[in-house]
Amino acid sequence: MADIVSERYALSLYEIAADENKAKDYLDELAAVCEVFAREPDFLKMLLTPSIGTEDKHKVLRAAFDGRVEPYLFNFLLLITDKGRVGLIHDMYQAYKEQYYFDNGIVEVRAITAKPMSEALTEKLKAKMSAVTGKQVVLETSVDESILGGIVVKLGNEQFDTSLRTRLNEIASRLTNTIA
Repeated sequence: MADIVSERYALSLYEIAADENKAKDYLDELAAVCEVFAREPDFLKMLLTPSIGTEDKHKVLRAAFDGRVEPYLFNFLLLITDKGRVGLIHDMYQAYKEQYYFDNGIVEVRAITAKPMSEALTEKLKAKMSAVTGKQVVLETSVDESILGGIVVKLGNEQFDTSLRTRLNEIASRLTNTIA
């Protein structure tokens, strides 16, 4: 969860994006900016280095993002760099995304399986979760062979674990308690 500073910056950007009817565009572009920083951690580190002047940081940001992102988003990057808050960009992205999802009736669901899910099963799970939540579902899938079989579904702070590993652990626990 983003801290209060990150949330304030993110919500300010979100308000501008919403006023322009470009909230989704800003979300996508902010995700791309975060991806650049994640791929190139030295880039972010350079923007946080106090010994590098503001003008030099602006030149680097211009070279990387000017004309490639929305003008307000570019100015936002300049502002948070000037204020020494660019290190919070990932938290700001999370706060922005949470607000966008909230306003648009979207929920993030994470499904973990032992083997990759088929397209049909993925769509069926999305439809089921959409029916359960009453919201549009963004489904993120991942594979963890250690669960052996079944599925683990994470929705917000809730987790539904029907994995074979969990079932076997429950049986082992019952047997241990019965014998002891």
